[in-house]
This record gives sequence, structure tokens and C-alpha cells, in this order.
Amino acid sequence: MLIRYNKAMKIIIIEDEEKLALPLKRSLEDHGFAVDYAEDGEKGLLMVKRNEYNCILLDLNLPKIDGIKLAQKLRKNKNTTPIIMVTARSQVYDKLEGFETGADDYVTKPFHLDELIARIKALIKRNSINKIDKLEFGNYILIPDQNKVIGNKDKNPQKISLSNKETAVLEYLLRNKGKIISTEELLEHVWDSEIDLFTDTVKTHIKTIRKKIDPNKKVIKTIRGKGYLIE
Repeated sequence: MLIRYNKAMKIIIIEDEEKLALPLKRSLEDHGFAVDYAEDGEKGLLMVKRNEYNCILLDLNLPKIDGIKLAQKLRKNKNTTPIIMVTARSQVYDKLEGFETGADDYVTKPFHLDELIARIKALIKRNSINKIDKLEFGNYILIPDQNKVIGNKDKNPQKISLSNKETAVLEYLLRNKGKIISTEELLEHVWDSEIDLFTDTVKTHIKTIRKKIDPNKKVIKTIRGKGYLIE
């Protein structure tokens, strides 16, 4: 049985070992994360500049731009995305150099998936503006880890199950209360970079969420031409 984590999390793996990176990408996606992958430092740097990520898994020994230089460039450009250095090298000086260039945490290959996920989750939570695990809205509470919305006013509260993506969309909107979130931003944070930007998938997911918890459209408001808003 998989343990599900907060779904509104987008990660990039920058790793030149495809045999490690691709299975890791699939495993993280199975646990509800949206995951992009870059096989060298140059491509990774471009992707981080173009997209917003909640966490960067960064190998030290990369072609074109190594992990240390990549981290230096990101921090020099005021990018504060949490970085977890991932490397086969376990020497103390490598770890110290990684931290000095802006890494937030460090794991050594081989690592356990559960440990890595725990580190990712802790870093994202520490850097999140809204760190609450249970998100209240209207007469409901969203519990992202359980893919559930629970009524918080009744003696016998209704429990509503959501899909992974429905949970991710709702969580992202709730963690950005008061801000209009465009379709493009939702696609960027909830789906990986291979998603078609012209797809109606966001509209479809908003529609199914409304059917389950917001049939009168009082919670999720559509701002015509701009996106969606939870006040």
C-alpha cells in the first residue's frame, strides 16, 4: 500500500544516470508528485529557470554543468527552491561544499525511497508559505495526505474521496487563497512538463471537484480570462 503525500508538489530530478533517474521518477509519481527530469546540468538549469519547482534533486557529478556550479548559479540568481544534493560520493568535503553553495539537504546513493520522500516533504513544508497539513475552507477540511475532504460542521461529517489530481488542484488553490491561479500555473505545478498546455484537463478537474464539494460554485470561483480563485 502506497503512502500518499501532499499532491501539490512538483519536483525536478537532475541526474545523468538514467537507470537511477527514470525508476525514481516513476516511484515519486506513484506517490503523488509531479516530476520532471533533466539528464545534464545545462538542461536542468534551463528547466529550473522556466518552471517553478517545490524541490530540486540534484546530482553532484553532472555533465556540462556540475551540481555545485548549478547550485551556485541558482542561488546567485535568487532562486530559493530547496535543493537536495544526491551523489555517490560520501566524503565530508563534498557535503560541506554542497551546503556552502546553497544545498538544503544531502542524500548519498544508494538511498531508501521512504527516507528521500520524508526529506523532500520536510524541506517543502519548511519552505512553504502555508505549512498547515489540514486545510479548512467553508464547511470542509481537505486532508491532502488522505485524498479526502471532510465536513467540519456536522456531528457525522461527510467524507468525500478525491483523485490524486483533484486533491493536487484543490490543495494548490487552498495554499494560495486570495490569489487568482491561472490554468497555466495549475498545469505547471500539478502536472509534469509533458502535459499539453492547450488541454482542457484543468477545466475538467475543476468541474469534477465542484460536483463533489462545490455544486453552487461558491468555493472555487472562476475569474473569466484569468483563472480560479478561493477567497
